[in-house]
Formats: sequence, structure tokens, C-alpha cells
Amino acid sequence: MTKNDKAFVEYVKAHCKELGIKCDLRPTHFVYCGSIKCAGYFDSDTSMLVVSMKHKDALGVLVHEYCHLTQWQDGIELWDIAGNALNKIEDWLKGKRVRNIATHLAHSRDLELDNERRSVKMMKKWKLAIDVDDYVRKANAYVHFYNWMYHSRTWSKPGNAPYTNKAVLSTMSSKFNMRYDQLPRKVYNAFHAEKI
Repeated sequence: MTKNDKAFVEYVKAHCKELGIKCDLRPTHFVYCGSIKCAGYFDSDTSMLVVSMKHKDALGVLVHEYCHLTQWQDGIELWDIAGNALNKIEDWLKGKRVRNIATHLAHSRDLELDNERRSVKMMKKWKLAIDVDDYVRKANAYVHFYNWMYHSRTWSKPGNAPYTNKAVLSTMSSKFNMRYDQLPRKVYNAFHAEKI
């Protein structure tokens, strides 16, 4: 970690403490958010920001989860809407019937897109040692994953997440200039071929 990276980590810890959020930076490769194995999460209900610091993209994950905290702190309208949507998506992924699933997926997708844009601004502001073009490609893959879930009705496997799959990443832009309200054919084909 660079000096700027370390300063950012300390800033996040201090800000969490100020807000009464538990900042749990674990010496692990992954954590569980409910039943989903992941690299980190921010949960406003339990007042926790959790990141697996041995994950290869730990700093990017920390930025991403911290920016979710900023969405919550800023009180953006989409925060509560998407929070409810995520619960519906979890039920749907478990096989339950859920009305308007496309709308719930869209709300979650839009929350993630806002968050990814915040994350890139944060990386640039702090001059973090993160390849921004690479991060944006991965972010675009993650955002489009919410569109793909409508077709797959499954969460990706830890070893085959959209943001780690080279074939999927090759279809992504290094800018936030993609059409996000639909799944472009080449992106659909890559997700399908790679069994995401």
C-alpha cells in the first residue's frame, strides 16, 4: 500500500467511528453477507462496514463499500428503495415468486452504478494505487450483472464472478458510457457463454 492508500484506510476508519459504524477490516480472503460469499459489504441496518483485506482487490473493495456508506449518509432516495429491492432479489434467487423482479433488479443496478461512479471519484481524489480503467471495466461488468440476473436467476459463483471473467471484461468499456438499462447483445452472449 502506498502512503495515500494507508491514509485513505485511516480516513475510512475515523469516519466510520465518527458515525458509529463498526469498520471491520478482516485478515481474510472473503466474507459472507447473508448467504452470499463476497469480498466486503456495508450494512446500514447493523451499522457495519466489512472488507476482507487479503482479497486481491481489497483496496478497491474498501473504496466501493465506503462509497455505499456515503450513499447512506447522503440519504439518497435510491438507498432505501434498493435496500428493499435487494431483499426481494434474495427471495427470488431462493426460488420464491416475486412480482416486478425486473424493477427490483433495475433499482439495485442503478444504486450500484451510482456507487461505482462515486468510487472512481474517490480513487482519483485520494490518488489511490488502483488502475481506474481496469476498475471501471470491472464495475461495468458488475452493474450489467444485475441485468444478466434477470435471465440467469442465479448469483455468480465465487470463482466465476463477472468482474473477474476475462471474456466478460473484454466486452466492457473503461468509461461509464455504456447503456445500462438493457443488456447489450455482445454482453449477453459473453455472460451466457461463460456461464456467469
